[in-house]
Amino acid sequence: MYLPHKGSKATIMTNIYMLSDAIILSKIGDRLKSIRLKQNITQQSLAEAACVSLSSVKKIEKGEIGSFDSFLRIVRT
Repeated sequence: MYLPHKGSKATIMTNIYMLSDAIILSKIGDRLKSIRLKQNITQQSLAEAACVSLSSVKKIEKGEIGSFDSFLRIVRT
């Protein structure tokens, strides 16, 4: 378990090696969605900018990363 320095937002962070693949994928999807929403970008506009389908964006945000190529396109956008 990782204990960040005093004053950090998180008090306890789970060691990534202890998480299942499904949990990691879910966390990645949650993080991508959070970033998209903070930037006030719709799923549709992200899909268009990344040249991927809307359903790919929706699946990736749910942690269903089936296509690494689509995932990379979204991350790079």
